[in-house]
Amino acid sequence: MGKVKTEFKGEKVTIRKTTKKDLPALMALWNDGRVMKWVGYPQGLDMDMVKMEDWFHHWQNKPHRHHFTVHDQLIGFCGEVYYEVDNIHRRAALDIKFIPTAQGKGLAIDAFKTLPRLVFESETEVEVVWTEPIEENIASRKLYTRCGLKPKSRPID
Repeated sequence: MGKVKTEFKGEKVTIRKTTKKDLPALMALWNDGRVMKWVGYPQGLDMDMVKMEDWFHHWQNKPHRHHFTVHDQLIGFCGEVYYEVDNIHRRAALDIKFIPTAQGKGLAIDAFKTLPRLVFESETEVEVVWTEPIEENIASRKLYTRCGLKPKSRPID
């Protein structure tokens, strides 16, 4: 496992390693049912700062998981991206969530194209990246296609 950069630039956005100062923005993102409905929480996660700090401390102790916030010069905080490395299968799972006001501006495309570059530059053992949106999430499926990901059957493992 390589050293993960704390900041990585796309064409439009900057991806930064998540810090404690990002917790209020992440809390608002995760409490927004418009965003979280796609991961099974149509009312949001009902997070408060105590839960956010617990999550942050727990996340810091997971060396194969890397969480980042996404920022644009005009909008500021746009959302989150993260990846989790599976060393056994030499792959990394990717995810992205964006606040509604940052959607539809090409920023998510830039962030999601930048994330695999960050993974492959930081994690030399990773050979492939993947994500698995629910079938009904047409917007995410279009985003992943625009970013070069191709639909494939889920591996048995």
